[in-house]
Amino acid sequence: MFAPSIPAVMIDFKSQSSTLATLVVSIYVLGNAIGPLILAPLSELYGRAPVYHTTNILFVVFTAACALSCSMPMLIVFRFLAGAVGAAVLSIGGGTITDLFVPEERGRAMALWSLGPLLGPVVGPVVGMCL
Repeated sequence: MFAPSIPAVMIDFKSQSSTLATLVVSIYVLGNAIGPLILAPLSELYGRAPVYHTTNILFVVFTAACALSCSMPMLIVFRFLAGAVGAAVLSIGGGTITDLFVPEERGRAMALWSLGPLLGPVVGPVVGMCL
């Protein structure tokens, strides 16, 4: 939940540009769009587990780098990179389900797996506002 903190971030980086504020939020989604183009083929070449492990570690590193950013460009770059590596779970999750379940069980497994990406953006803000 980064969007509610944008006013504080803009004050910290001494910026009043609404365009820049929008970019800081949306650059993560751009990373989520570009990441699968690289990560999905890598998972087919090297296997899903190495891609999962590498991207999970990189996600933590890039998210920490976002928290420690000293400038707005640095924050933007690390948010993009965090979005790109964070896309691994969504882009290769279906393939993982195919690897783990027989065809008769895949429908239920895929439905349960897809609840996270579908309900997370809906439930997350509500829970965030309650805390």
